Amino acid sequence: MKKRMTFTLDEELLKELKELSDRTMIPQSRLVEKAIKNIIKEYDN
Repeated sequence: MKKRMTFTLDEELLKELKELSDRTMIPQSRLVEKAIKNIIKEYDN
């Protein structure tokens, strides 16, 4: 089950996220989800 969240990001980071999403056709939410999973793995080890 997915839940909606609201958070604030740096404008440049948001611009890069949108460009990556447009380039790859991967939704921004999926890219953010993957990034969060990767950082959790990194810090879990």
